[in-house]
Amino acid sequence: MPLAIRPEHLAEALRVLPKAGFVGVNVTIPHKEAVLALADVVTDRAALIGAANTLIFRPDGKIHADNTDGYGFIANLRQNAPDWHPERATAAVIGAGGAARAVVASLLDAGVPELRIANRTRLRAEQIRNEFGARVVVYDWGQVGNMLEGVGTAVNATSLGMDGKAALRVPLDALPATALATDLVYTPLDTPS
Repeated sequence: MPLAIRPEHLAEALRVLPKAGFVGVNVTIPHKEAVLALADVVTDRAALIGAANTLIFRPDGKIHADNTDGYGFIANLRQNAPDWHPERATAAVIGAGGAARAVVASLLDAGVPELRIANRTRLRAEQIRNEFGARVVVYDWGQVGNMLEGVGTAVNATSLGMDGKAALRVPLDALPATALATDLVYTPLDTPS
């Protein structure tokens, strides 16, 4: 059951949902980072990523926060692109929100030698580099097209292209024809090109 909850009502909603019979919820933008501060128990994975997409309302009244985005992202790639070898080429991530953080963590864990990242707000991309280390290289937003040169995996982890948002306008000329490209936008399932 989709629930549109405004950011200023998030804490109140999380207190009311268990009383309404909910045992858990999936969390999406814009709440993935904010729910960490509202949770009583945060898994190591969610803490590392800095965002949660899954909340469990425990019988003792505590809110348990986890992040399964990275696991699901990698499992999907391994299932649908069995010849994908992340350790063989650089990856590029466009965006630096909660989903992007999960993708960065999972790609680094999968062995990408270098991960390039760009975000409309450069500071957020720099924060990811500072947290995840030297294999992360930050690019300016205006250089996203150039960032794709020679990559083996490219990921749109922004809300651009999602219903009600502006289109993702990134030149893909530098993206190798052999690259695996994926878009985290889930509504609509097919984004305009």
